[in-house]
Amino acid sequence: MTEVLLSAVLNATETHSLVSNVTSNVTGKCSLTKTGFQFYYLPAVYIVVFITGFLGNSVAIWMFVFHMRPWSGISVYMFNLALADFLYVLTLPALIFYYFNQTDWIFGDFMCKLQRFIFHVNLYGSILFLTCISVHRYTGVVYPLKSLGRLKKKNAVYISALVWVIVVIGISPIFFYSGTEVRKVKTMACYDTTVDNYLRSYFIYSMCTTIFLFCIPFILILGCYGLIVKALIYKDLDNSPLRRKSIYLVIIVLAVFAVSYLPFHVMKNLNLRARLDFQTPEMCAFNNRVYATYQVTRGLASLNSCVDPILYFLAGDTFRRRLSRATRKASRRSELNVQSKSEDMTLSILSECKQNGDTSL
Repeated sequence: MTEVLLSAVLNATETHSLVSNVTSNVTGKCSLTKTGFQFYYLPAVYIVVFITGFLGNSVAIWMFVFHMRPWSGISVYMFNLALADFLYVLTLPALIFYYFNQTDWIFGDFMCKLQRFIFHVNLYGSILFLTCISVHRYTGVVYPLKSLGRLKKKNAVYISALVWVIVVIGISPIFFYSGTEVRKVKTMACYDTTVDNYLRSYFIYSMCTTIFLFCIPFILILGCYGLIVKALIYKDLDNSPLRRKSIYLVIIVLAVFAVSYLPFHVMKNLNLRARLDFQTPEMCAFNNRVYATYQVTRGLASLNSCVDPILYFLAGDTFRRRLSRATRKASRRSELNVQSKSEDMTLSILSECKQNGDTSL
């Protein structure tokens, strides 16, 4: 399905390549052509992410706060991951309106910066918390005895606080680079990267965040999963809950990285490089294809907020069992309320009938 979507997007950009080449001959710089797909594709994806992400992460936070106590170490990481996803989906309605409004931002410069900041905090916070979850599971599977004292909730709280500090400090330059700019058609653009004046330094910053907040955690996750798989093969863990949860964790996290994180980082940095150095007339059509594909990966990058609740359900400590218990309790409480109201109504009707009978006598 992704290949069909990319093919349709690239075909749409080819119809505008001649216009871009003509513009480049006049200005000496390629003019990126905004194809109509982004006004429909991105808001459609964001609507799906908002609905499913809001519901899924609301339920997850409710479970962690009211039904998962006392927390284990991995529950601490999962709660912080759900919190990061929930904060991000709350910003999506403004972004949905922005694309439905033909990319005319009406919410002011600060809100533009805040939206882009929260997106990147969620992106890299999610990557680091998934790394923490993976390392936690690795130590529990490969070194179950040695790790007993290291997997305490208190240590997970300290590490989670450190993750938030690292991410907030590392992403704070977004407040400088992103922002709004008035176009020639008197509409306000909200840049997800930066304006051309700061493009070179932003490209360096983007490469640094890619290396330190994506590549290194990804390599660490791959190493942990390789050792987890090896331990699952050679250790006697057949049909154990830890085996199932570990397999689910490996599959879900690798799928999220393959679909959401890896394509986004590749296309984001390639798009920045194209804007900087691929500005000759013969490269304009290529630039349009890169830009269009980058827009597709931006939508895919937001999908992790929908997938993470599945991770809690399948790979979390007792999450599925406690969710089932909580829903049964809520169902029983609802049935008791209905029964109580029914009994009250019946008694009220009998009382009225009795009073009417006494009056008629």
